[in-house]
Amino acid sequence: MTERLRAVVVLSILALATKAEAFPAFARKTGMSCTACHVAWPILNQQGQSFRDNGYQLGLEKDDPVTISSAYVPFAVRSTAGYEYVRTTNQTSDGGPVVVSGGGVPAPGMDLLTGGVIAKDLSYLVVVAGFLADEPAGIESAWARVSNLGGTGWLNVKAGKFELDLPASSHRPATLTAGYAAYGAHPSGSGVGFDMGENQVGVEIDGHNARSTTRYAVSLVSANGDPGSSGAWSSPLVYGHLQQAFELGNPVLPWVRLGVLGAVGWWPTQFAQDGGTDIPSTGRAHKKYSRVGGEVTGIFGYPATPFMVTAAYIYGREDAGLASGTDPATGIDLATQANTFNGAFVEVDWVPVSAVAYNATPYLVFARYDTVRYKTGPGDVDGFTVGVRRYLAFGPRASMALHAEFHTDKTKGVGWADPLGSGAGLDVANQTVLVGLDFAF
Repeated sequence: MTERLRAVVVLSILALATKAEAFPAFARKTGMSCTACHVAWPILNQQGQSFRDNGYQLGLEKDDPVTISSAYVPFAVRSTAGYEYVRTTNQTSDGGPVVVSGGGVPAPGMDLLTGGVIAKDLSYLVVVAGFLADEPAGIESAWARVSNLGGTGWLNVKAGKFELDLPASSHRPATLTAGYAAYGAHPSGSGVGFDMGENQVGVEIDGHNARSTTRYAVSLVSANGDPGSSGAWSSPLVYGHLQQAFELGNPVLPWVRLGVLGAVGWWPTQFAQDGGTDIPSTGRAHKKYSRVGGEVTGIFGYPATPFMVTAAYIYGREDAGLASGTDPATGIDLATQANTFNGAFVEVDWVPVSAVAYNATPYLVFARYDTVRYKTGPGDVDGFTVGVRRYLAFGPRASMALHAEFHTDKTKGVGWADPLGSGAGLDVANQTVLVGLDFAF
């Protein structure tokens, strides 16, 4: 299996993988409903974004653990259990292209979370994820934060392992079967391991106004997948994100948020070796790669039962020398030239009005289209995901949703290649069906 095909399959087969930061304990602490901070679990609304930006504080002088009942325990568990069917076409085999398919109830993973306020303006989050036979438990997130430096919300500092501030969170998505393709996009043959959607290790400085309608974040991290560079900071990446929300007071379009983002990183291409094996932390001859983009999010209709649309665009570039191999379609040596891509997604999240109007169990209907286009080489992606969540319980003690989802994607030219043909591979199509119970306590 080629590296790019492996990446495609991993993207589509997340076998009931859970996502972090579902925290009913916060509702127990504040005494508020979960819907005060969520459009629908797990998607944050503007109030939820503000609570997070403030370091899990409401700012009402009741955030310090000393003022909270000793019965409050800041822990949460999240998992998803259910049925999943996966089908992949044009898989490489010794006998030519084959279709791989199968279904069942896989062993579910689990997230164990603890987070909150240690003292005023001192907060933390630790997430341990995995707990599978082939994926032992590991630290997904672990950070500490000092808020309101100098008495202002415009200066806060976080250090540890954390998610970058993105147009749409990879750790609080509505979808469970596939991630955002644009976040992890790389040109064919790329040796760069950085994925915007993966948690990074480093330092972040962020700030915001009183309601988080204006907010920024700047991060200096060692990019995930970093093979180890020599120097004071290993394989550095600088990422920045700026957002501005507008409360329009319009009954059709009451709220809009705009944002821009950019990242630049340096990846080693040479290492000292011992018997032909690279020696860690000796990386040198760094080459540059970058990402730049923007997003727009709008809420249509009554904010309590929103029809929310998010669209984002990301342009990526990687310098010559960061890729290896040959483009099978053109014969171009991929190491000799820079390569670029254009990625985008459009996501719709809708809480139907009828579910509230008739006091019925609330629903979330969601859909997303992902696309990536490369300048050189195979790997262009088109993906579509659609699903619905029916909340069986949605409260401060625990939440559970019946989750049904369908995902399909096609990746061009990365499948089986006829050894007597042009060298170009066939397109690979993936389909995933998931029906399960997603719960957090």
